[in-house]
Amino acid sequence: MLQPYFLEHMVNLIHTPFHLFSTDKEIIQKFGARDIETLIFEKNPEFVEKVFSQKSEQHPVIFTKSSLVYAIFAQGLSKGAVIIAGPVTIGPLSQEILIQIRRYYNLGRKSGYIPPVCPLDKFVSGVLLLHWHLTGEELSAARLWKRNQQNYTATMNLQNRISQDIFERQESAGLHNPYEQELRELDSIEKGDIQALTKSISETYEGEIGVLAKDPLRSHKNVAVGNITLASRAAIRGGISVEKSFSLADSLIQQVEEIDNVPEVEAFKREAQFVYARLVDEENIQGGEKQKTKTNPLIGQVKDYIFSHLHDPIQVADIAEHMDINADYLSHLFSSQEKITITNYIRREKVRRGENLLKYSDYRIQEIAFYLGFCSQSHFARAFQQVVGMNPNEYRRKFGNRKKWKMK
Repeated sequence: MLQPYFLEHMVNLIHTPFHLFSTDKEIIQKFGARDIETLIFEKNPEFVEKVFSQKSEQHPVIFTKSSLVYAIFAQGLSKGAVIIAGPVTIGPLSQEILIQIRRYYNLGRKSGYIPPVCPLDKFVSGVLLLHWHLTGEELSAARLWKRNQQNYTATMNLQNRISQDIFERQESAGLHNPYEQELRELDSIEKGDIQALTKSISETYEGEIGVLAKDPLRSHKNVAVGNITLASRAAIRGGISVEKSFSLADSLIQQVEEIDNVPEVEAFKREAQFVYARLVDEENIQGGEKQKTKTNPLIGQVKDYIFSHLHDPIQVADIAEHMDINADYLSHLFSSQEKITITNYIRREKVRRGENLLKYSDYRIQEIAFYLGFCSQSHFARAFQQVVGMNPNEYRRKFGNRKKWKMK
């Protein structure tokens, strides 16, 4: 049974408007919807008819129309009634697309309508929560998408398209680049071996990179995204913090999207691999020779915590409390496996972030010091001198303002 209190708080959680429709397709009640969002349904009866035709008595249906995302619920309501969640967009839209949306929904170009933003995973969580509220069924995201497959043409045609593409590939007798060569690249990154990575990238082989889009630029960008993703995982296996590796991948992939020509994409893709290999190499050099035994998963949790709190003053006790573990045991474990104390590792990571900011940002040294949780600029300068061997001013004069292929 629908509880208005529940939907009111759903609006606050996922920033999504909801409309309750009667059997006659009339709006009975709305939650968190602005007048202009109600107009979308009132001025487009054919759209409402199409939405109603897509409803399912068994599960919520998620669909998209003109860049906007909706979900329709017919479960747990009086016969014929539906709830429509949306419209939302899963990310910011360009002015051109906003104008197209206003035209598509007959809102007028001058309406100024901007849809609310809700990331897709958050929207899906809201859909699952409302479905549970209406029916009592604990539906997982995987099962929700499985049940929605019939609504998506690409999903329904997936197997047919795979068979067709593989047949055409076999007919053209084309070969992909060898898997073993790719493994050598990833192994080089995992070990932080710059020389081996250079050698593996320079190998000649029969075969070619797959075509991942009809547009050549888009295809090369897709390959670059895949390479960066694989490199980020190899770096994690090499000892880089999960959060650091993932955050770096986010930055690199966003930068790939900003490139407008194929040669630069190719050069950027290769440099991104070397960025990861150098990170692992630095980790190995500064951490000393590590034990060959498998790293305890607690080590990764420590590194992730430190990476996520670099702008705060960090104490070992804070990390231990967050992980609900004895601080002395954690310190001993970290030191024995990483060959560096947690305190020194924190200082090293803060200085590394400081190096990046000194190279690629215009922040004053005092601002960088406070951003990284140091109590004063002089405290930051001392730590920086100990790790890098020069003070921040000297470092900025020598390495500052390097704009190309910047990373977070």
